[in-house]
Amino acid sequence: MPRFLLLFLALIALFNLSRIVREPRPDADRPMDFRTCYVGQAVLRQGQTPYDDATLKAGWQHIIQHEGFNSRTQPGLPNLPFLYPPWAAALFGLTVGRVPYAVAWPLWYVLAVLSLAAVAWLWARILARCTSVPWWQFLLLAVALKGTVPALLTGQPTFAALALGVGALAVSHNSDQRPVRQVLAGVLLGLAAFKVTLLLPFAAWFLWKKQWLPLAVAAATVGLLSAVAWSWAAFPHNLLPTYQQLVAQVRAQSFDPTDPDYPLTQGMTLRLELGNVLEWLWPGSSRWHMLLHGALWLAASLRLWWRRWQYGPLADWHLFLVVSTLTLLTTYHLYYDAVLLLPLLAFGYQAAGRQRWLLAALVLPLLLPLNGFALALGNPAALHGLYFLMPLALLGVLGMLLADSSKGPEHKVSQG
Repeated sequence: MPRFLLLFLALIALFNLSRIVREPRPDADRPMDFRTCYVGQAVLRQGQTPYDDATLKAGWQHIIQHEGFNSRTQPGLPNLPFLYPPWAAALFGLTVGRVPYAVAWPLWYVLAVLSLAAVAWLWARILARCTSVPWWQFLLLAVALKGTVPALLTGQPTFAALALGVGALAVSHNSDQRPVRQVLAGVLLGLAAFKVTLLLPFAAWFLWKKQWLPLAVAAATVGLLSAVAWSWAAFPHNLLPTYQQLVAQVRAQSFDPTDPDYPLTQGMTLRLELGNVLEWLWPGSSRWHMLLHGALWLAASLRLWWRRWQYGPLADWHLFLVVSTLTLLTTYHLYYDAVLLLPLLAFGYQAAGRQRWLLAALVLPLLLPLNGFALALGNPAALHGLYFLMPLALLGVLGMLLADSSKGPEHKVSQG
């Protein structure tokens, strides 16, 4: 990577890290995303449903009264309801949920930081045969992405899920189909499934390599955790309908293009979905989003098939990038989920000079606080387009990944 780009990433990473000292010291309320998971598992272990907002809030009140600390905010609607699947509640309930919240939230911060470092280190090991990108450059890119540090401060479980998922890839990579390692990879993949929205690229990796045992073990792991969750619920038949009602509430309040402040409401500024741009350009188009997203997947699949026919197999990590980018563009993901794209460093190293600079330009919206610039200027309507540069940039990245027809080390890796 050119030294200028490394220096640029380092400066942005330092600016992002300065947020830790610029903002108040974290307290029990700050890790909001983790708190929702912790309260959700506690409620479920009491036999109640974590998908009922009033029950979730009552569960939090019980925790703060029992442990004797103050809280200024509440979990649940309108901002952070518990929308994780039942097996996620079981996973948290069998691990950090077993210790008091006053111990659990600092522990979670440590785990989140270690998970991010593990993701960087594991990608460097997975890609060692095709590129010599050192692990610290993966970590530097991760911290430079503008969503990473805020997500760490809010206790986002994304990083733990990514560490489990990338760990599954690393365990299975070049393992000569050894059953023990394949089973371990499946267990890690099954544990990572608590963050369902991130699962698709990892599942695609194993499907591409035709490693069926890890997928079967992952499904069994999810099944066992689900059985634990159902056993905790006093009325398990209420879990699914209550969850569906909660999802309907969230959709009703979070996607209203008629709101004059639409780009700023309910996290719309942070979403990576291409459908978010389409709705902004053509209000009322949401009913067509599934078809448009499906067309994007179909076009990408046809291009991959054509590329395979013309140039031979695609590298596993290259396929991971394509599926990751498609996943970010077509399902509900926020800007911190862009950490999925760390292997772009390997792609950039192998790209030609002009392509490398084009890739840097496309990644720029994921690095710079464009939303903050718009707000600092009073959020004029003329600048609302800045809010949607991230998904448009990802669309450009997808185009680069699909257009690439280079031959080289990745083809050797794809056979490993």
